[in-house]
Amino acid sequence: MKKLIFSLLVLLSWRTVYPLPVGNPEEASMVSDGIFWDGGDCIDFCDYFCNPCISWFEVVSLRMGFYGDYVFNRHMKLDNHGGGDLEGTELYTNAGYVAMNFFEIADVFTTLGASHLHLKGNESVFRGPAGRRIEFETETDFSWSIGGRITLVPCGCAAFGLESQYFCFRPNVKRITSGGDVSVYPDADLNLKYYEWQVGLGMSYRIHLLSPYVAIKWSRAKIDFNQRTIDLPNNSTRTLLNLETKKSLGFAAGVSLIDCEMAAVTVEGRFMDEKALYINGQIRF
Repeated sequence: MKKLIFSLLVLLSWRTVYPLPVGNPEEASMVSDGIFWDGGDCIDFCDYFCNPCISWFEVVSLRMGFYGDYVFNRHMKLDNHGGGDLEGTELYTNAGYVAMNFFEIADVFTTLGASHLHLKGNESVFRGPAGRRIEFETETDFSWSIGGRITLVPCGCAAFGLESQYFCFRPNVKRITSGGDVSVYPDADLNLKYYEWQVGLGMSYRIHLLSPYVAIKWSRAKIDFNQRTIDLPNNSTRTLLNLETKKSLGFAAGVSLIDCEMAAVTVEGRFMDEKALYINGQIRF
């Protein structure tokens, strides 16, 4: 009961924050030792979550690692203007990952890194002539995210978890190609904003060093061009209307490899609303 109450309090305190890759549902609980401190040492000063005792090391801990999220196609459409669908949205992110853990059941985490966006589709999406292709490529620029994760119901080797995160990326547009063969390179003041939030619920099952999992997620992403007007290579102009996600519901499947209870590597695939690969490696200190 104490564990359930604590889980609900943490979840409610983070109700305005949302995530991207789902990650392992038991990620906040699956690494119990650290490089500098051994979580096995027990100081009998309190009684949490049906444990006879808990050490200070289990109350607050820090994990750091690598975060790589590679979206091969995010299904996007014109935002509330009745236009067509974008054929391809690619977003690649490499970042550092920092997670603060509480009581080995809840994480608050952030990522700081760099992302690159590539859009391609028919000019008719932006109210241009049908049949002509248009592509946008951005600079590799700073991106960040913030989120929370909690292990809700551990039951033997199985665990249920909830996660959420918000991601933001504001790059300059580096190249615009029209018709597939002629490109223009806009001024540095032509930029866009990509932002996304997500909530996910999943279940994992621990099998020795492996922890496979499945999850469902609900997410919304938007590309904001601020309705800028651009000059295309064919001497025409286009007003860049905003784009949003075509599908909100998706699912994920992945597996984590836990080494010596102090490090973990996770590989995840995401489907239906997007095609994406996620890689995360982290160490507890």
